[in-house]
Amino acid sequence: MDGKEWTIDTSVLYKAAETNPYAMRFLLNILIEKKHSVAFDTEGHIQIEYRNCLNKTNDTHIRKWYTHVIAKKAVFFSGQLPKKHKKKLLNQYKFDRSDLPFVAVCQQTGSKLLVSEDSDYTPQVKTYLGDELGIRVLTIEEADKRSTR
Repeated sequence: MDGKEWTIDTSVLYKAAETNPYAMRFLLNILIEKKHSVAFDTEGHIQIEYRNCLNKTNDTHIRKWYTHVIAKKAVFFSGQLPKKHKKKLLNQYKFDRSDLPFVAVCQQTGSKLLVSEDSDYTPQVKTYLGDELGIRVLTIEEADKRSTR
């Protein structure tokens, strides 16, 4: 099976810190399965969001997960989204600006899988991302199921 480059929104880390079983298992599967990697932006915005989460939750397991991912499972892409998509997401869909790097990175990965349960990923946004950028936004539970295939 081909490897999966996952784009993981910070909301997944927060859910794992709250001991959501699907989030915890999904993150563990990322570490266990050799075929999995985690996508980050070369500009560092996603790492800053992750570190902010680690500081807020103070969860040692997620901190160890992050350290391992950065050392062995990270892949990097530009976090710059083409202007037409950025403008549409911000203006028409009122998308959260801090989530733009996740979308930008995800659209460059081979698997185009973005895991998030943030409220700004509305059905309309999910449709737009799928139709225009080929991105599939998965819930944590959906990602958990796909991570073991």
